[in-house]
Amino acid sequence: MEYFEIELEQATFTYEDGVEALTNLQFCARAGEFVVILGANGAGKSTLCFLLSGIVPHIYGGRREGKVTVAGHDPWDEPLFITAKYSGVLLQDPEVQLFNPSVFSEMAFGPSNLQVEREEIIRRVDSAILMLHLDGLEKRNPRDLSGGQKQRVALGAALTMRPKVLVLDEPTSQLDPIGRAEVVEAIHRLKSSGEMTIVMTTHETDDILDLADQVLVLDRGKIVLSGTPRDVFSQPQVLRDAGIKIPDALDILMKVDELGGCPTELTDEQIDHLDGSTVGSHVAELISAGRLEVVGPREAPKAQAGELKPFILEADHLTYQYPGYPPVGALDDINLAIRAGEMVGIVGQNGSGKSTLVKSFVGLLRPTRGEIRVNGKNISKVPVGKIARQVGLVLQNPDYQLFTTSCKEEILFGLKNLGIEGEEAEEKVRSALAMVGLEAELETFPFRMSFGDRRKLAVAATMAMDPQVLILDEPTTAQDHRGRYQLAEIGRRFREEGGRTILMITHDMDLIAHYAERLIVMWNSKIILDGPTDEIFAQREQLARTFLRPPVAAEVANRLRQFGFPQNVITPDGLLNGLRRRNC
Repeated sequence: MEYFEIELEQATFTYEDGVEALTNLQFCARAGEFVVILGANGAGKSTLCFLLSGIVPHIYGGRREGKVTVAGHDPWDEPLFITAKYSGVLLQDPEVQLFNPSVFSEMAFGPSNLQVEREEIIRRVDSAILMLHLDGLEKRNPRDLSGGQKQRVALGAALTMRPKVLVLDEPTSQLDPIGRAEVVEAIHRLKSSGEMTIVMTTHETDDILDLADQVLVLDRGKIVLSGTPRDVFSQPQVLRDAGIKIPDALDILMKVDELGGCPTELTDEQIDHLDGSTVGSHVAELISAGRLEVVGPREAPKAQAGELKPFILEADHLTYQYPGYPPVGALDDINLAIRAGEMVGIVGQNGSGKSTLVKSFVGLLRPTRGEIRVNGKNISKVPVGKIARQVGLVLQNPDYQLFTTSCKEEILFGLKNLGIEGEEAEEKVRSALAMVGLEAELETFPFRMSFGDRRKLAVAATMAMDPQVLILDEPTTAQDHRGRYQLAEIGRRFREEGGRTILMITHDMDLIAHYAERLIVMWNSKIILDGPTDEIFAQREQLARTFLRPPVAAEVANRLRQFGFPQNVITPDGLLNGLRRRNC
């Protein structure tokens, strides 16, 4: 009889409030397998992680039916400290798992509580530190590390427990490109060691093509698709219906092959190595073989001088240093001017100064040197509350902005401060919630909603105040593919309906390519690139210095330069519009 490290049979779980999160789940995983769980927000991915790690029912209660076996145990029947011996878990937010004063003590904490011998604990910690490239950081406080380093420390703390099964719940969703690459590399090394069975939930499908042995797709608590990456990603319509992003390289390849009348059957190995360069080479072969020809969209006309609107935000020699000794600089002599009605993307690694810049625009931080002007007026002595009437900021973590007992009260708070009450306020509340798709949550306590919905609520509360400028700081964090585009689309509509200005900080290059006409790249407290988005994405060497990559479509277009393909193409739709089947 074959042994499975994980086995679920007709597993159903219902939370105490009556919400059935998982329905009749059936799947198995062998020792050493890597299982990826895909699904939109609310599909049940985190609940499945909780079920496998014992968090359900010992932290979140409810009712379970069916069979769940992990490393030969049922997590339902044993206390959490026993389950932790064979099932480790890494949550998407490392902050909630880190509480020790040093990296070493964080990793030693778990095995110490399991009464592991001191010498063995040291061996385990040393091994984890080497595997995760954290050497030299042993004495550092985890709170002082970067996002990617924190996530790797939390991963190390799980590894030192030596679990047979490791559960990773969206481990890269809150990281910048560098941190994401660090964690993905660490996961690759874990998989190659073959020492444990790994289950990972994610929205980042591009990261998992060469990792997964088995892919499960959840939709509203049910498995709607399962198999190898080839099996799953060969059914794009099912994925789209479930709100899942098809990896850009694979999506473009399939559409190009369909356009050329030569759909290809990809092997798992070919899928593993797909990127913009390989897809570009494939498209070039189709053109050379006479299956496709370049028709090429024309570059969109640039705005003429007479069309330019006045500046609404200006930074003049803006410098900001965080307090401490020695002073820590976050902005270094920034000069920037943004016109009314622009939709601007701001990109850069964590720590480059993006959030410090936008906090300066709303007066939360006051310049060490230089000045900020809103509508031409220096705001150095303007109260934050007054600035908020003109410039609205949605923070990266919405929980810093939510504090009332219902969604309705959350939005009313800002309106009351503007002197808007009664029927007018009620209408603005309904309109703002409808715009973000939360109209049914009028009386819901915000912290009973998902992180993604709390972010939408923070956006609604800010938009209800009708600022001239709306700033979205990392709106894609913890959002699924559908949610990312919903928020960006909300920003676009908000801009078009009232000529407002939108600034969007994000690590999602494809989102920037679709929505931002202007792109600002920050690195080491400075702005190093600023211009039309397509022109910035063409500066590949400069972007590489900041560890950023253009969208896959832009990389494919670059590969097709030899055929006269226009270089301002940065989206899949633009790429496909520039090609057609050759009539032979």
